[in-house]
Amino acid sequence: MECQRCPVTAKNQATVLSRKEKFCDECFIKFVSTKQRKQMMKDEFFRNLFKFVYPLEDKGSVGKILLPLSLSDSGSLVMLDIVHDLLLEQNKQHNNHTGFTVDILTISTEDDLPIIKEHMKLLVEEKLLELNEISDIYKVHFIDINEFFNKTSSVSNLIIDDGNFEIFARSSKMGNDDRLSLKEILSECCLNNSSRTDLTSIMKTQLIKHFAFENGNDAILWGHSMTKLSEVIISLVVKGKGSQIATFLDSESFNTLDNKPCNYKNLYPMKDLLSVEIESFLQIKNMTKFLINVEEADSKPNCLISKKPTSSINQQKLIKNMTINEITTKYFQDIQNDYSNIISTVLRTADKLAEPKSNITKTSQCQICQSKIYTNPSNWLDRITVTSPYPRETNEEEHLFKQWQDSKLGQSHTHYVELLNEIKKDSINNDDDGNNNDMKLCYGCLILLNTSIKDKNLVWPRVDTMSSLVNPTNEDKELNDILNQFEINSDIEE
Repeated sequence: MECQRCPVTAKNQATVLSRKEKFCDECFIKFVSTKQRKQMMKDEFFRNLFKFVYPLEDKGSVGKILLPLSLSDSGSLVMLDIVHDLLLEQNKQHNNHTGFTVDILTISTEDDLPIIKEHMKLLVEEKLLELNEISDIYKVHFIDINEFFNKTSSVSNLIIDDGNFEIFARSSKMGNDDRLSLKEILSECCLNNSSRTDLTSIMKTQLIKHFAFENGNDAILWGHSMTKLSEVIISLVVKGKGSQIATFLDSESFNTLDNKPCNYKNLYPMKDLLSVEIESFLQIKNMTKFLINVEEADSKPNCLISKKPTSSINQQKLIKNMTINEITTKYFQDIQNDYSNIISTVLRTADKLAEPKSNITKTSQCQICQSKIYTNPSNWLDRITVTSPYPRETNEEEHLFKQWQDSKLGQSHTHYVELLNEIKKDSINNDDDGNNNDMKLCYGCLILLNTSIKDKNLVWPRVDTMSSLVNPTNEDKELNDILNQFEINSDIEE
């Protein structure tokens, strides 16, 4: 098979079959790069942000980009590679200058930090040093996900009244001995894997937004492919967060943190690419070595003609054991090679959605996920749900009720009622500033709290009390020293 993109006089052997078209390696790399660059130049704001502007002394002549990099995600790594090639071109054309700089942000846990650090060092030495020997184009930042808890001075103890779905909260100051951790929240509070995945994703997203706000970045570049965006869209609908889709995709109305002004925009440069194309790009450029889960990357579907994915344990996982995200991922991975038009239709439809009109007088944000709230879900659920039990009438019913009370489920409910009454009382007595009565949740987070969190009770940091995340860590300094070493060595030689 010959490549359909090569000139007639110099046809190369096809190695990739994507969207019913055959590509050689070179043409496929150009195809993927062009798709991403087209998105990066989608409107005037981003064109001005990514292009080189004279004179350099003018304020804002050099853009500042935040690129969240996950070394377990192929999309963000491919995006970094294409951005790197663009910077190399600008550097060559404009006498060792570029139109923008890149802050690379990696969020990790204490357990996986050593292996992430090792692979990040390899990435820095093999790719990023190529540019930083000229000027400080790249800066690397590490944030431990537990900083989401450690950097806040106040937390809210949220609980839902299952009688009328009203939210009550008890605010408290955080001392050094009271610090929460991701492991503690996931193991002690979450009842299933879906809730664990949701809360972890919320923490990472809020840390990225908070860092971009503090660091003065002009834009956040997210590595979501068309497939990944479609997965997120369907997942949001299933979780009861469909109202977030418009702001999730629209760079103009990106959800902010605690109503702070949003000084940056978000961009999805990979939104025209399927995940199989991203995986194939990664294989062709031999970049899987930078991932911390190489075996998992090799098992993911791709569109290479000669190299098909190896079998994966995840493919044998039972549906009942999967999270909502895993189910949607499996669905889109199964159809993307033969029915890619379904994926693009999901994304095109979501792009047309407008932000819902609010029917509440005061604009508010969800205290867990920070999304905008357009209607009061507690009132709506209370109207459509019957929560009061039918009265016990016979001795047999009384006996069965007593048995239930003595069971683990009954004891758990008794503990929940005691906790609810305690937080209700504290919420009313200590609500001097009115903050506790303003505690609201979006419909999706309210359902999460009601069905997937132990005792319907969650201790969650108050984002408005979060302190700076920009302070460099030891890991930042070590990798940035490597990035700067060529510049230092060249000065010594001269």
